[in-house]
Amino acid sequence: MPDELEKDEDKTVDHGQYLKAVNHPVRRVILEIVNEVKKISRVNLLNALLEREAIKDEFAFNYNIDYLLKAFCIKKIEENTEIFYEITQSGKVVDYLEK
Repeated sequence: MPDELEKDEDKTVDHGQYLKAVNHPVRRVILEIVNEVKKISRVNLLNALLEREAIKDEFAFNYNIDYLLKAFCIKKIEENTEIFYEITQSGKVVDYLEK
């Protein structure tokens, strides 16, 4: 039973962190892209953000992706040697935010 409680605690995010995740312009673009296609490879998402000039480099990409992962807005899926991202229920809030 204590192990189950510890696992639940690992999945908590404070409200402030969540709001910072979904209200940041770059992270909002990431959420919109991932939500639109449902599942996207890391490479395709990075290229889409660079093309839109939402980010300047891979460092900015990694920083914002990590933030969204910690806020449980997206989830990371590893298939073979490729990384994909999917929107979570928390990340779908982007459908209701003003553009």
